[in-house]
Amino acid sequence: MLIADEPTTGLDVSIAAQILDLLRGLGRRTGASIVLITHDLGLVAEACDRVAVMHAGQLVEIADVRTLFKRPLHPYTQALVRSIPRIDREVAMEPIPGAVPSLLAPAPGCRYADRCARVLPVCRLERPMLRAAGVNHEVACHAVEVDSGAAVR
Repeated sequence: MLIADEPTTGLDVSIAAQILDLLRGLGRRTGASIVLITHDLGLVAEACDRVAVMHAGQLVEIADVRTLFKRPLHPYTQALVRSIPRIDREVAMEPIPGAVPSLLAPAPGCRYADRCARVLPVCRLERPMLRAAGVNHEVACHAVEVDSGAAVR
């Protein structure tokens, strides 16, 4: 397994592409899986097969890359996807309201609760666990309805 933490941050586009090619080549030659840790959603869309989204140290959603960008379920993931600039629309990007919670003394519930427009009372009391939301799609959110028959493969 090859772990790359923000491998393209601060690099120009051509150097970032070379780094991505290098990582892919290493993965192919060694048969190793590559774990990319990044805030760069363009890199995620280009280089990843599966995505795990975290907020304040908690997994909130896991899906294949196409599903995640086409049908994000967790409110935080939805906000991330909405933040991607698009040339076909003239909409100002909306910041996520509130502040990132303290990781030194985290509240017992969902760490996104204070910033979430869909917050429920249970969100502040119980940490949501990942639940199947479709084939190869999991979400940790009390406010998201999931099909109880959904299977994660």
